[in-house]
Amino acid sequence: MKLTDWFSTVQGHRFVPLFETDGALAVQTRIHPINGRRLLRRSAIMEATVIECVESGLKDATWQGLLYVMGWGSASTFQPLYTGKAERKGKTQAVSSNLARIRSNFAQFARWGDDIARHIGALSQALFDFAGYQPPTPKYKRWAAALFDSKDPPHLKQPVSLFLTPWTDGCAGPSGLAGSLPSVEKEVIALASVQFPDTLLNVDGR
Repeated sequence: MKLTDWFSTVQGHRFVPLFETDGALAVQTRIHPINGRRLLRRSAIMEATVIECVESGLKDATWQGLLYVMGWGSASTFQPLYTGKAERKGKTQAVSSNLARIRSNFAQFARWGDDIARHIGALSQALFDFAGYQPPTPKYKRWAAALFDSKDPPHLKQPVSLFLTPWTDGCAGPSGLAGSLPSVEKEVIALASVQFPDTLLNVDGR
């Protein structure tokens, strides 16, 4: 099955713009009020959608978390770049710290938070080269090179969207078989590595 065909069949899925941009694909930024770091802005639509999905999901005992796929284009032209997940349960907590207090948890925010161990913070560090407890990682340097053609202002090569879908017990992956959130993440990455090998940003299944 073509991965792009599967996306449209998943119940409850959303395609949202990842970044807040102007009309010319320049991404807006903000300064963190405490540490002064320059950060890329998530789109208001993306933030509202994540909050809605997490809050409604936590009310459902069968909800395992969120599957997300970053890619170029919109629903009709989507080209996957990176697949990940935000699981409901943490290593020791009933609700992962990535999802707890989602309305105010912008440091972690379903793995798209401002901390440099999360996607937006780490990508911002790779793009703007600010100091942190660790230097910019090769993973997010790859992201920055793939997504942006300039860093000041940060300008996207193409529009970037995020496919988001709640994952509940019994949901089926591209194979048509029901599976857990971790298993469907691996399945989507495996398919993307075959169908989009030149642009996939997941490395070694991560």
